[in-house]
Amino acid sequence: MKAAMKESIAEAKNELKTELKAKLLYWNNLKSGKIKVAVIVLGLGIIALKIFTTVLTFDWLRGLFS
Repeated sequence: MKAAMKESIAEAKNELKTELKAKLLYWNNLKSGKIKVAVIVLGLGIIALKIFTTVLTFDWLRGLFS
């Protein structure tokens, strides 16, 4: 059981490393500064939207039970 778990964790680490290398390679291949800024703004926008919707969801749930 423990051997299978260790193997699963090792596979997950390898997959994560592969994904991070692919993302870094993509970032390094971007030549335009405007595109890099757009990718950063898009990422921050997605994170902000997720936080905003989570806060609204919890506020809505709190309103249901009060």
